[in-house]
Amino acid sequence: MREALIESLKQRFISFDDVIASNNDKQMGEKLTIDKHKSLGEHLWCIVGARESYAKAITSGAWEGFSCSLTDLSQLELAKVAKRSAEDVVKAIESVGQWTDDREGFLLALAEHEVMHEGQIIRHLYGVKRDIPESVKWA
Repeated sequence: MREALIESLKQRFISFDDVIASNNDKQMGEKLTIDKHKSLGEHLWCIVGARESYAKAITSGAWEGFSCSLTDLSQLELAKVAKRSAEDVVKAIESVGQWTDDREGFLLALAEHEVMHEGQIIRHLYGVKRDIPESVKWA
């Protein structure tokens, strides 16, 4: 089951790379006119931070808190940092010598986080009348 979860996560990484590639800087900042809505860039900031934070937790076997290195929500910077954060997760997974319940929990939480944001991003892209890349699973 862990391998299937990892493969699903890797597919989400590709989907988000495609979303980033298909939206420009202006589009990264657009919001829907509803309360408590995040822009596409803000969703991606949270995704990157979760990847960075869960990669550390998977590696160490303990939660070390949430942090995000992303400070610039431009398309170019998002593309670069999102790719690096996905690579960090893959490296963390590959570095695990022994999977513990905690590490498996961190992996599952990261997968849930990616899927949750995928749904929010789909809704956002539909709301701003933008095309959704074919790699996005649930669109």
